[in-house]
Amino acid sequence: MFHFPQSIIALAQTLERGWETYRADGEFDAFVEFTLSLNGLTEHLNRQHLPGLVRACQELENTALSLFADSSMHPVPLDQANGIERKLNIILAELQRHETPAVLARRVLDAPEGHCEDTWNRPRRVILVSRADHPWAGSLGEQLSFFGFTPEYLRWGEQPADNEPALAFAFIPDREGRAYPPAEIAAIVALRTRFPTSYFYCLAVPSNLQSIVLLQRAGADACVPVGNKVSDVLSRILDLVEMREQEMHRVLVVEDSATAVAHIRRSLSQHGIDSRAINDPRLLLEAAAEYRPDAILMDMYMPFCTGVEVTSALRQIRDYQSLPVIYLSSETDIVQQVEALRLGGDQFLTKPVNPIILASVVKTKIERYREMLYSGQHDSLTGLLNHSTSKEQIERLLHDAEQSGKLVVAMIDIDRFKMVNDTFGHPVGDQVIRSLAWLLRGRLRNTDLIGRYGGEEFIIALPDVDLVRAIALLEQIREDFSQLPHTHAQGTLRATFSCGVAALPDYSSVSDLIGAADESLLEAKRKGRNRLVLAPGKEG
Repeated sequence: MFHFPQSIIALAQTLERGWETYRADGEFDAFVEFTLSLNGLTEHLNRQHLPGLVRACQELENTALSLFADSSMHPVPLDQANGIERKLNIILAELQRHETPAVLARRVLDAPEGHCEDTWNRPRRVILVSRADHPWAGSLGEQLSFFGFTPEYLRWGEQPADNEPALAFAFIPDREGRAYPPAEIAAIVALRTRFPTSYFYCLAVPSNLQSIVLLQRAGADACVPVGNKVSDVLSRILDLVEMREQEMHRVLVVEDSATAVAHIRRSLSQHGIDSRAINDPRLLLEAAAEYRPDAILMDMYMPFCTGVEVTSALRQIRDYQSLPVIYLSSETDIVQQVEALRLGGDQFLTKPVNPIILASVVKTKIERYREMLYSGQHDSLTGLLNHSTSKEQIERLLHDAEQSGKLVVAMIDIDRFKMVNDTFGHPVGDQVIRSLAWLLRGRLRNTDLIGRYGGEEFIIALPDVDLVRAIALLEQIREDFSQLPHTHAQGTLRATFSCGVAALPDYSSVSDLIGAADESLLEAKRKGRNRLVLAPGKEG
């Protein structure tokens, strides 16, 4: 039996109660609450990679928004109310029938029976639709299995034998680079109807608008252009189980009106956004340092100074130079608005602001801000933590490990990598690096640290795990990587890696842990490569 996360269940229940309240009294305020709940549910479903349900919610949301602005239209006529209710019932029924693929795909660490909250990543179902002998299906399926997925094969026009939710479908056309024929389009439509929560990839799509639009109408979420390799498709599927934590958005409200603060915080809360408010801009730096907001909502006019002056001062401090600042004001003078933006603001919203617009602007600004921070901390090729961020995060893990006394650090280096680049070219070398990164991401936990330390070298930190168990896991990953095929123009190649391991309590500082693991890595290379060497303990 599958279950949605409690947060989505709660949102769905709130949405259903909101609609029942509106149908009972027809009050405009109840309809506003219903629309806000619907918008919040759409946002949550989108983060959980449920494109079919998101699409249904967006259609219902558009209908509701068309009735949102004018209170004189309420209660809505019976035929419109019945139409909304039919769409709502479809969404609610689908939520009762399916579980979130992202939850099925979540990494968990294998533990004794009865401790299911701490288990390693389990296989994930991906269905490949193609003709019986298509070479792409076998190649993609082989690689998917190495990264912890469960590939299944389906012929065009067939249906899966069960209704078990799949993380994704990958459609491989018979003729690469040609428009999908009507029979294949019909097959996609049939599968989309049956599996609304799965992600649909259409491969080898020609670069013309008509083909892409028709596939999108059929239910495709991503149209992969003709010429893209199997590794590109694999990368997209792995992105569905990206290990970034979904932290709650945090907004600091700088506003001297208690009424305005109450309205703003209520609007943000309805969309899952946390907030804190201060009524004196002179407290801003202390509040920002303690709360660490993702954005600031700034009133333009306050007793001590203007919002523009506050923002201008804020931009003098390095940590806040890129922090989004959104002005909220009744100011309608376009010159003043432009000047406010020129002096450091990111957006100007005029009071009173529509709560859905407010939440959408805040989330958009925060996501872009977080993406910028993410880019500065992660390697562009693999998406793993970069060198400097890896060391910083290991320092944090070491501090957190003071009570448990358990932290294992491993250094990994791909064997004879220069020969791979010299023989097959740098694109193939990049593919080998990405494949190891994907394998590590697929086999390790969300709480584990994985970084690209430089070139073909990786660093791993495993908190709260026994050394014996960590070594067994790393040995399994090493063995699996040695069997992983990497495709290139002349066929496939296989690569290996060497690994050095150090752990608490034998090495108690970050520099000692990394240094010992690195020295053990060199020892593994000296002993013939494709092996793991443990750093000597205190007695060694």
